[in-house]
Amino acid sequence: MPADLSVYLAQWLRHPLGIGALLPTNPLVGRVAMRWVPLDRPGAVVELGGGIGSVTKGLLQAGCPPERLVVIEREPDFVRILRRRYPTLRVLLGDAADLKTLLLRAGVDRLAGIVSCLPIKWFPLALQRAVVGQGLELLDPRGCLLQLTNGRSSPLPLEPLGLAGAVVARVWFNFLPIVLWRYTRALTQTGQPAVEPAAA
Repeated sequence: MPADLSVYLAQWLRHPLGIGALLPTNPLVGRVAMRWVPLDRPGAVVELGGGIGSVTKGLLQAGCPPERLVVIEREPDFVRILRRRYPTLRVLLGDAADLKTLLLRAGVDRLAGIVSCLPIKWFPLALQRAVVGQGLELLDPRGCLLQLTNGRSSPLPLEPLGLAGAVVARVWFNFLPIVLWRYTRALTQTGQPAVEPAAA
């Protein structure tokens, strides 16, 4: 683990805004997030931005079936660590902006939940729309997107992305306290999505 942490810190020094937190997230955050993932719904659980696997560990500890968990990570060094630590998991190398393509290539066409560890509040709106839109397109109607943040406000703009969101948990036992937001697709009065998902 110390060697993995060294890799993480080296990546953070190269791309601090791309990596986000200075230190890996406490696995407790993954355990808390799993309380909100509806495992009774069909489909996979996807983790966006797996890093070196700290949240992954918490998701598994909290009962996420390994065969249903898919981890997406764009940094090759992190992917090697994830595949070594969790050899039975599906760990996909790629960018969350290509979420739908990555998942369909892996045989995943439906999601029960999305747990995002991405520093998404720093993404431009177009990139946020690409990630969120593709995720919602595959998400079960009763599924949800869970987003980690250190900020006080929503890391995603609700109206431009057609989202309804609320804080569902706070985790104080972390290098920086984590706020967990739960998002679903906002509906109009007619019951239709407020914003159509982005085309993949």
